[in-house]
Amino acid sequence: MTSRRLNYNQPTEEDLLKRVDHIGILVRDIDEAVKAFSEILGFRKVDSPPSADSEGDFKSVQIAAGEVTIELIEPVNPDSPLASFLEKRGEGLHHISIEVDDIDQKLDSLKAKGVRLINEKVQVVGSSKVAFVHPSATKGILVELTEKVPNRES
Repeated sequence: MTSRRLNYNQPTEEDLLKRVDHIGILVRDIDEAVKAFSEILGFRKVDSPPSADSEGDFKSVQIAAGEVTIELIEPVNPDSPLASFLEKRGEGLHHISIEVDDIDQKLDSLKAKGVRLINEKVQVVGSSKVAFVHPSATKGILVELTEKVPNRES
């Protein structure tokens, strides 16, 4: 049996993953959730007031404590997939967002491996490019890949 020696100087595909960007939690009431996370764990709002998505399906707010960021998501359209998710599964974990250096390259790599994706193409949301990996590929967890887009207003 030969042992494989890792070469930490050679970038690998895994190097395309930078860090957990945030954890998405689906809630029935954003204001109540912000209050609970603030009072119990000391989280504070990162962005205020909550922002709505372009389709009008949900509103969200990011809260943080230390190096932990949580996105609280409240469905506002009762016919949206998020509202259905909330109805079926209740409040709780919705997704884990992982920041990547190059989302297009990562998606190409996943497609080449035959990984099931929710988004074949990147979507721009706020200051990030995002795409979702289907939970069937990641043991039941919805994974959001996110790449930060540089602010071009400067």
